[in-house]
Amino acid sequence: MAFKAQQVKKGFFDIHGLEDFVERKVHDVMQALGLSGKTPAKAAKKAAPAKQVAAKTVAGRTATAKKVAPVKADSGDALGTVLTALDGNSKKASLIKAGKQKDQLLRSLIPLYIARNVNAEVSSGVTSKFWAKFGVKYAAPNAAKALREHGGYSKRTKNGNQITPNGVKYVESALKA
Repeated sequence: MAFKAQQVKKGFFDIHGLEDFVERKVHDVMQALGLSGKTPAKAAKKAAPAKQVAAKTVAGRTATAKKVAPVKADSGDALGTVLTALDGNSKKASLIKAGKQKDQLLRSLIPLYIARNVNAEVSSGVTSKFWAKFGVKYAAPNAAKALREHGGYSKRTKNGNQITPNGVKYVESALKA
């Protein structure tokens, strides 16, 4: 991020861009802690503008044009895919119960286990949001760290993390216990 300093009267400096930088950092920290409900002003300005829908004539009347917000493609698509795959899984209840244990590796592997047969990019953020749906607080950095520290249970690919056969064995042994 580039800052520009401008000298003002009496030897003081005005640093342009510093306030935006501090606001973004504070917002990022609050969002990571789950305390933020608002987005910063800069993020709101960068949102895609609503598309104007053409007016239609229905039985001689002209319908009013509506503004439609564009659909955002983000990690919500991967989360929806994982949740759909979980609904179709016969071990749904035992997977959720196992994820409520204090085993971070198991919590990180379960979404990968569920999504192993579907085309979903499961990141640490998706893992965190997945467990939040079931009332389990699990931060994204913890998910990434658990997978990073326990090598051999998952591998990084261009499509995100993928569970390995060792990871599948680990999850299935935890389900049996």
